[in-house]
Amino acid sequence: MNITPLANVTPMSAISGELGKATHIQEQPKSVGQPTFLDVFTQIFGDAVDTNQIKSADMIKLMLGDTDNIEEMMLNLRKAELATDLLVNVRNAVLDSYNDIIRMQI
Repeated sequence: MNITPLANVTPMSAISGELGKATHIQEQPKSVGQPTFLDVFTQIFGDAVDTNQIKSADMIKLMLGDTDNIEEMMLNLRKAELATDLLVNVRNAVLDSYNDIIRMQI
């Protein structure tokens, strides 16, 4: 499971400062080294899917008796749980933020 630190994402304060300076909307060139939120969310989703597939394969191996390493299976199970929890928490935070923006008075 590969976890991307959120420190590489452009902070909202920098984005809002640039938007305040602009007189009209222009397309900003995309920085190659800075991942977007979509990139981070896609990676979190992909990690959750991958770890759940590994967990399912491990469960099948356990039921068939084809495994000798229970510790690795338990580790894969915990990774899948954490990846799913992370995905759900990020999704809930995004929906809460979206609802707060929708309720703003203009």
